[in-house]
Amino acid sequence: MKSITCGTTQIILLCSLALFSFRQVSAADNALIHQQIQQKTAAIYSELVAVRNDLHQYPELSGEEQRTASKIAALLAELGLDVIRDIGGHSVIGVLDTGKPGKSVAWRADIDAIPTQDGVEHNCGHDIHTTIALGMAEVLHSLKSQLTGKLVFVFQPAEETYTGARAMLDEGFLTAVQPDEFYAAHISPMPVGLVASKAGYLYADYRQVNLVFTNVTEPQAFIALAKQSIRSLQSVAEDSPFWNTANLMDPTIGLGHPNTIYQNYVVVENRFDVEHAGDALTVSGYVSASNNALMQSINQRLRQKIANSELAASFVQVNNQATQLTYSLQRGNINNAAQLTEQSLQSMAKVYGGGVLKLYGVIPDGRGDDFAYFQQHIPGTYFLLGGSDFSKGIVAMPHAPNFAVDERVIEYGVNYFSSLLVERLGL
Repeated sequence: MKSITCGTTQIILLCSLALFSFRQVSAADNALIHQQIQQKTAAIYSELVAVRNDLHQYPELSGEEQRTASKIAALLAELGLDVIRDIGGHSVIGVLDTGKPGKSVAWRADIDAIPTQDGVEHNCGHDIHTTIALGMAEVLHSLKSQLTGKLVFVFQPAEETYTGARAMLDEGFLTAVQPDEFYAAHISPMPVGLVASKAGYLYADYRQVNLVFTNVTEPQAFIALAKQSIRSLQSVAEDSPFWNTANLMDPTIGLGHPNTIYQNYVVVENRFDVEHAGDALTVSGYVSASNNALMQSINQRLRQKIANSELAASFVQVNNQATQLTYSLQRGNINNAAQLTEQSLQSMAKVYGGGVLKLYGVIPDGRGDDFAYFQQHIPGTYFLLGGSDFSKGIVAMPHAPNFAVDERVIEYGVNYFSSLLVERLGL
């Protein structure tokens, strides 16, 4: 059994996907306002870099983002946005209300940093995310007279602990603001200037699966059965090109091809946890699936496997209680709304051309983001935004010790996503 690790070949996994990017349209709708967005972004770029540098200098862990939140709130207030604070922690929400009827469209930026060997650092790019969202707020505020509806800029704490989004939802986020659509992005190791997404799962759903037995005195046969049952879930052959991470960017089988091999798969990690206390035995395995239907089928498949085993009759004979299968409490998984995602990619490609990439495959590395919990209530899309410049040794691999970002991504991000929000308002 093989497991997927994040190697250097994944860093450029999407470089060649431009072959499958959207065709640029020569005359985009709302061409003037998109030109104004780019002009305003260029004008404030140096200010935004200074904001990013300040945030980078003062990183704060999940749940401790007081200074970061205060700075964000002050900048939003200076723009004249309505500011809402401290829903579910050190959150900040800036509302740009045009005073005209229309949709309410929200954008999320996470604001927390991570612990590292050197202390606390922004090695996941959340300082960049925050800066881009602040830039979007400033750019779109300058165009307020041309907009309709509401824009909601959500600065979320505690993403790294997977608690921030749920805390905001639990403490009244949907009462305070009621977005019709919700969007977010994350820095990725793609080259700077690229943005990518797909409908449905962007990352494989990753679960810990526990097989629980009771009245077990001699566990070895049960352990062997549990491991074999979990291993049997895997759908990818040992010699498949799937396991070579270089193939993620292959133009014929990679993520950007409609017939990619990175779809409709279940893979099992080559590790198991065994806990035997008294007569209770739990064997845990780790499974990734590329779509929800496959993940939901695992429960029944394992039950059937055990029921058909040589030990099934023994359970009854020794008065075993029914074998149980449970999923451990799991984080939500990014699940992009199909129609919104397709429309969003098309609208950005219409303005910015080949830098906008449509994916078909599901990335099999177990990553995630608690923006998924917002998506369970509000339709929306999560994007990957390239932040690397390999020629300069800048590699934007989140959480890597050598994580670095090409600051030009700030300008790209503000342009791309400001234009996206304008298009989503329906102008």
